[in-house]
Parts: sequence; C-alpha cells; structure tokens
Amino acid sequence: MRFSIPRFWRERHSHYRLKAVKCRSCGRINYPPSNICRYCGSRDLEDIYLDNEYAKLITWTIIHTVPEGFEDKRPRIIGIVETMETHIRILAPITDILPEELKEGLILEPVLRRINEDKEAGLIHYGIAYRPVIKRIGG
Repeated sequence: MRFSIPRFWRERHSHYRLKAVKCRSCGRINYPPSNICRYCGSRDLEDIYLDNEYAKLITWTIIHTVPEGFEDKRPRIIGIVETMETHIRILAPITDILPEELKEGLILEPVLRRINEDKEAGLIHYGIAYRPVIKRIGG
C-alpha cells in the first residue's frame, strides 16, 4: 500500500493524538473534532486531547479475514470504547489481548501502535489503539 507523503505529513497529528474539541458555548465535546459544534452551531471551540484517559470496552468484533499487508495482525479486534472522564465513544483497534480474554467493561488505555509500513516511501504509519490496563507492582 502506498502512502502519500504530503498527506501523511498533513494528517500526522490526527493519527498520533486523540483530539476532540470542546464548545465554549454549550460545554459539549465533539469527537471527531469539527470546526462547528454539532450541538449548538457555535464556532467558539477549544482543542482537548483524550489520549491520557482510560476507557472501558463497550463492544467489539473480531476480524479474521484481513486486507493484504495486515496478515501479521490477524485476528484483528476492533472495539467501541468509552472514555471514563469525558464519556466519548471511540471506534479503535484493541491490542495486546487474546480474543477470549475480552469482556464488557474491561478497562483500557490508549497506546501508539504501528499500523502499516510503506517500505517504498520509507514511511511507518502509526495510530492509536487501546490495550488492557496493566496493574503495576508497587504502583
């Protein structure tokens, strides 16, 4: 798969961060971000980032037939997660877990993961995925 280097550069922030916008007029959060509040039509918006928020798993699907170039990612788990502070629902890959370990309400954290690679252009494409929160010893 060939990526456009200029497009990749323009879109890099949307792939590496979970950006949303908060309306200063009505206080609602718009995800994915937009230039106009979906709820009240205001243009008075501020950027916020959701990539430090834990989330809970709402639902998921397991994909066994993957596109060319993604064979090493089979089976692919795609889930809907809800952030725990802002209550925003996000469609994202779920990683670092076996399909049989998935359960509703599982607590997840966002991580940056390699999505694909264009060896011809020398680009490695990263994106946000969610993984189970690992309880660390002593913390």
